[in-house]
Amino acid sequence: MITYVEVYFSTEGPVSTELAEKVQRETGLSFIRGRKDLAFKWATDKEFSDMMAKIHEAFRGSKAFLKFDTQEEESGPLQLAAQWPPVGGKRQERAGSSL
Repeated sequence: MITYVEVYFSTEGPVSTELAEKVQRETGLSFIRGRKDLAFKWATDKEFSDMMAKIHEAFRGSKAFLKFDTQEEESGPLQLAAQWPPVGGKRQERAGSSL
């Protein structure tokens, strides 16, 4: 199974890059580009509940809202477009991006 997480950051919470780094440290998950922000695979109820506990703890106090969507595993490996924030702290930009 794969659980996707959408994160809705709050302006009342920490800066999104700081929160993303905290989440990565505490859960081992990295933000990805695309329609969903985080994704993790699991096979047992224990794996699922352990990761959910880590995610909830990592976001505690952030005032972020989380939306979870669990689906049957897709055929083939989970392809992550890019990690955010990138390792080494340098932003990865698409060609022609002017942010």
